[in-house]
Amino acid sequence: MNVLVVGATGDVGSEAAKFAVAGGHTVRALVRSTSNRDKLGEAKTRVEFFEGDMLDTASLEQALTGIDAIIVSIRLTPGETKKGRTYKDVEEQGIQNLIEVGKKKGVKKIIHVSAAGVGPHCVSDMYGAKHQAEEAIRNSGLDYTIFKPSGMFKDFRFFHIPAVIKLGETSTWPTSPIEFHMNPLSHVDLAQCMADALTNPKASYKTLEIGGPDTITQGDLLDMIAKEAGINAHYTKGVSKEDLIARVKSSPQPAFFTAEQLEDFLIDKEIDHGIIQNIFGIKFQRVSDFLKKAVPEIKAAMSQGAPQPH
Repeated sequence: MNVLVVGATGDVGSEAAKFAVAGGHTVRALVRSTSNRDKLGEAKTRVEFFEGDMLDTASLEQALTGIDAIIVSIRLTPGETKKGRTYKDVEEQGIQNLIEVGKKKGVKKIIHVSAAGVGPHCVSDMYGAKHQAEEAIRNSGLDYTIFKPSGMFKDFRFFHIPAVIKLGETSTWPTSPIEFHMNPLSHVDLAQCMADALTNPKASYKTLEIGGPDTITQGDLLDMIAKEAGINAHYTKGVSKEDLIARVKSSPQPAFFTAEQLEDFLIDKEIDHGIIQNIFGIKFQRVSDFLKKAVPEIKAAMSQGAPQPH
């Protein structure tokens, strides 16, 4: 199958491209001229790179010529924001452009990453754009698989793990609620499912919430990190969703996330991992196994003053 990967230089997209190459597919990547292609590793030599832009339909006309399926893993980056682009531009209009041009070029399948909790009830620009993108895909007439992950391990590396190590012995998590549930997963496992969905009939015409085999609260996660780091911490207090949103609304300084974005993605979510197992049959990495490797690495790097990965 001839596959165009959009977002092939990002964490998830690069892994999906690797799995697609390993699966015998012919892979083309839509990239910017400034994109760092190193995350593709050895697969870089087996990927055809095409410089283009989701918002430039003329470039998509060329990029999608001869393509059977599209894998999409994108987000609004700081670089896009500096260009004046919004979530609606990149995560909604960009997807609509891929669909429109793809259908004209004979594309049959689209694989897309959204997020758990996205739906018509969402109030933020971020999740509103994601919902409209999902709707455009479902109504496109193309075969599709939409993945909606419930948090990924890679986010723990640059936020949760360093934060716990810096806090030390404590019972309070000052960032968010600790009682909300999640089913975090490895972005590599997500990418493997995305590549498998190219030819897996069980994944056709599906919108799938996807998480790993462990259902844990954020408090559980923080305690697990502290234990691996050798810190005597047990998290029993957090910040309620309501208080956190009120704090953001009242602050004169702009926060990393808006109040509306917090309203959408701070959710108590438990996902049935058995559904994913029945479709893909892939053994996912456990939270404990990830932390056993990641926590010592990050603790050592922090002790040496090394910057944390993003």
